Amino acid sequence: MRPARAAAVSLVLVATAPAAGAETAFGGDRPAGCEFAPDAVWPALRELPPDVREIEADHIRREGDQVRAEGDVRLYADRQRLDAEVLDYDRARGLARTEGAVRLFDGDLLLQGEDGRFRLDEDTGELSRIDYMVRSVPARGQAGAGTQLDPDRHRFEQAQYTTCPVNRDSWRLDAARLDLDQESGRGVARHAVLRVRNIPVAYTPYIDFPLDDRRKSGFLLPSFGTGGRTGADLSLPWYWNIAPNYDATFTPRIMADRGIKLGTEFRYLQPAHEGQVDFRYLPDDRETGEDRQFVAWEHRTRIAPGLRLDIDAADVSDSEYFRDFGSADRYSGSVRDLRRRADLTWSQPRYRLRTRVEDYQIVDTELADRREPYQRLPQITLEAGEYAGQWAGGGVTWDLDAELVRFARQERASDRPTGLRFDLDPEMAWRFDTGGIFVEPRAGVRYTAYELDRRGEPGPESIRRTVPHAAVDGGLIFERDLADGERLQTLEPRLFYGYVPYRDQDDIPVFDTGEREFSFDNLFSLQRFTGADRVGDTHQLTAALTSRILDTTTGQERARLSVGEIRYFRDRRVRRSPSAPALEDRHSDLAVEGRLRIGDAWDGRGSVLYNREHEDTSLAALGVSWSPDERRRINLGYRQRADRLEQTDVSVLWPAGDRVDLVGRWNYSLRSERDLELLAGLQYRSCCYGLRVVARRSLDSDQRYDNSIHFQITLDGLARFDGGVDSLLSEGIAGYDAHPDR
Repeated sequence: MRPARAAAVSLVLVATAPAAGAETAFGGDRPAGCEFAPDAVWPALRELPPDVREIEADHIRREGDQVRAEGDVRLYADRQRLDAEVLDYDRARGLARTEGAVRLFDGDLLLQGEDGRFRLDEDTGELSRIDYMVRSVPARGQAGAGTQLDPDRHRFEQAQYTTCPVNRDSWRLDAARLDLDQESGRGVARHAVLRVRNIPVAYTPYIDFPLDDRRKSGFLLPSFGTGGRTGADLSLPWYWNIAPNYDATFTPRIMADRGIKLGTEFRYLQPAHEGQVDFRYLPDDRETGEDRQFVAWEHRTRIAPGLRLDIDAADVSDSEYFRDFGSADRYSGSVRDLRRRADLTWSQPRYRLRTRVEDYQIVDTELADRREPYQRLPQITLEAGEYAGQWAGGGVTWDLDAELVRFARQERASDRPTGLRFDLDPEMAWRFDTGGIFVEPRAGVRYTAYELDRRGEPGPESIRRTVPHAAVDGGLIFERDLADGERLQTLEPRLFYGYVPYRDQDDIPVFDTGEREFSFDNLFSLQRFTGADRVGDTHQLTAALTSRILDTTTGQERARLSVGEIRYFRDRRVRRSPSAPALEDRHSDLAVEGRLRIGDAWDGRGSVLYNREHEDTSLAALGVSWSPDERRRINLGYRQRADRLEQTDVSVLWPAGDRVDLVGRWNYSLRSERDLELLAGLQYRSCCYGLRVVARRSLDSDQRYDNSIHFQITLDGLARFDGGVDSLLSEGIAGYDAHPDR
């Protein structure tokens, strides 16, 4: 006999500190009061050489290779520990048998059972009447019997699995067989029944679920919803982890009013290229009687350092596809066209050269020919610039934008001009900036040349246009302390002068040019148009004033108010359409922008454009948010633009209990006096599962209402049953986080 705590079989006695506590490992995103195993005691481990075993017990007897230990027995191997009441150990064969209660711990998996048999040299063993915990997930369960197949793989018979805290079985999986593979990070249950509050709700002959964030082939839990265009809608995804750099997801989608649609998404990743292919096919739509499909391909290739190829292409079977399936198939119902493009880009520190080939599929068949986009076959652009050096105490820079593009048309719209356009826009600038005052004059000249095929439309086929432009930007920054130095207020007056002479451009066709929407930022720009087909003439002076209040400790901007206006010294005669009258107003809209933050909860934003000559508001966008914490948020919004729209938008996230949140949105058109979107729902977060239910009524692009219900059930550590709720709430409620870290 040996005294208690004697090391009968060892080379060295090693003492190590206990492993980290359960709540440190589990903490995370569970709500307060949901500690997984607050009373769990995780045995201390030791680091030992691979061939060393240490035994401690109240009594130890050794006869040759046979060792018997009794009373508070502890057998240590490298980062493993076996506790028992009685242990018989055969050193020669590496066999160990226990009597009574036994506990086995490897740093992550804790097994407690009875009547264990272990082959220590092979790290295998058997136990009966098991309780287990997986520390890293965290998860726990029971089993009638269990087998350790190797250090990382365990198999349980007649087992239970849950991630709910101890004594709170909100849900569990009852399985005839359960395999936990810590090396691959996966769990597999066979002939499993999902029970919620001990009530069976689902059966599956096979389910594969993660023990960590690594990928593995298997079924994902389905998604379910209902909509006015599809009826009851069920998706059953299966994930195929082909290789570390390839995977695919196959998703049969069963729609009561449409039929069965197959969706396939294939992703690939290589050192030099990556991308994905998305294909969806619905044979014999029950509503239309037609086969319907959608395919998209995104690809990126790094050909050489600084040289890359990007491809983005898509095709759809019919114009109604996105109205019927858009909410679940990548695009919204208001898609007018699908772009197909390929870009070859060479990027260097001082320039970027890009060659693009671009085409479109017209989705909206009612789109007028004159609004259809042109094909670019090809488009070559160059963006260049650099710091040119010091001069008179300031920095000199130059910039160059160049473009060569051939515009083509589809046959159905062949009556419009096509042709070649070359555009060159070099510019030089000098900036003097002391921190309290800055001056920046800049000047350039824009040269554009066209070679056209008029296709019967009158006008010259060769056109040259040269337009110089110049501007001077300058301002001052004054500062003063507020609140005994805790705040800093600035006063920032700014003047911007610009001149662009008039050039007659009525003979130039419009390929890709539109008029910019006026905003506060346009006060300091000479560009009235997007695209090179029009260069707006102007002779203007902008006066603006900005004041900010800053937190001197954090640098955070607490308040900002900006106001500005352009004074025009002559009419602006260049318009997108030759028949449009000149712009004769001597003043632009008065542009006002502001933001106010009060504490960490209140945030107000506003932007107003006011026409002083006509005494009306051409644009108003106002918003107020109150969010004292992540579970409380109220957003109020108002938007008005001339005679085109006037809308209010109210969204709310509000707790109705410790774990229940209400969500809602009401988007309303004051002009047409109708709802644009109504959304109402709730979300519940328990200790080991989450539930979201959302009802939605939305106005489609064809002016019809679509009513739908969306569900999401999240079983922690198992899977998610999702009907698209995350994206619906994140897009509809400003500031909403679908996965808050609670």
